[in-house]
Amino acid sequence: MPDIILNDFSYLEKYKEFISRKEFWLAVSEQLSKDFNNTFSVKLDEETDIEGDHIAEIFVNELEKELPSYTPRLSEILYRIDIPETQVNSLKEVPDDIYYRCLAEMILKRIILKVVVRKMFSENNDKT
Repeated sequence: MPDIILNDFSYLEKYKEFISRKEFWLAVSEQLSKDFNNTFSVKLDEETDIEGDHIAEIFVNELEKELPSYTPRLSEILYRIDIPETQVNSLKEVPDDIYYRCLAEMILKRIILKVVVRKMFSENNDKT
């Protein structure tokens, strides 16, 4: 079984200084689009609720819905996003009805980490 718990966005708590900002989620959306070669995007408008787990759920739902269409190129995309092969392999025994949900949550978690690290690095460089 994968090391991800479905519908558990508690990992976001450690990024609370970032996740309450719309520009952070725009950066997440931009990174997702880049990693999917500009063929996937999540539209965020002024009414999008960025509170709590709501916005993470929006991203996961969109990914879950769209991932099956990427199946022929999925391993290439997962490599680009830097999802460990062992994590993907842990989904082999997962029933089809939750496979893409697990994958979507893995992807979002990794993209968030990429964006946070980049922001922290750029903030540290700005201070020097």
